[in-house]
Amino acid sequence: MLACTAPAEALPIERHNGERRTSRVHAVSVPLSIQRLIAYENAEAGGYWCEVAPDIVTIPFWRARFCRTLIEAAETVGGFQPYGRDVLDNSAPGQELRIDRIDRSFAEHFEADFRRRILPIVRTHWWPLKAGKIRMPFVLRYSPDAQASLDPHHEAAMVSFAMMLNADYRGGLLTFPRQHWDSHAVAVGTLVAFPSRVSHVHWVTPVTEGTRYAMTVWLAPSDHPPTDAIVP
Repeated sequence: MLACTAPAEALPIERHNGERRTSRVHAVSVPLSIQRLIAYENAEAGGYWCEVAPDIVTIPFWRARFCRTLIEAAETVGGFQPYGRDVLDNSAPGQELRIDRIDRSFAEHFEADFRRRILPIVRTHWWPLKAGKIRMPFVLRYSPDAQASLDPHHEAAMVSFAMMLNADYRGGLLTFPRQHWDSHAVAVGTLVAFPSRVSHVHWVTPVTEGTRYAMTVWLAPSDHPPTDAIVP
């Protein structure tokens, strides 16, 4: 089974300036590491959250080993492809895999952990934000021989979160031109949180060597329930 994150005590509130699917992992012999991932064991990374650029916040979330196992599970399931609606809307489609395709219970464990540890930080930093539902997170894959980059775009969410799952590649920087910031110094397993709309246009620069894996999470507005929420 699968797992990744950090206890509430490890992330004090301090500033240091929809579609249900059954697991496809179970169709094969499941390594113990992936069984632990699905059970969400030993996921949590400790540390402090920090505003690293105007309204860009980094939050330690998952351990690097847990992130590696998530990559293993995603590749075991396979079938990375653009989300149909993004293709139709020409909205920066990527090669992605929704985490409920790995296992529904893994997505539900993620939801509970995210609400326990991350939403209090979001509500503190972007007070008086009223958080809505969490849309189904997805793993993204970039490589020179497939999709190497992601075009400039905004997102249809209240707050977006991006997390690098590995570091053994070249290029592939999450870049915010207006904030004069990129992800070159962000550790694996750290969430990068930012407002999703007009002020924070962003892109991913081309991956020139290796394969980059990342995970995206979208927090919907409270008055617009999404059709792809983890918990309807």
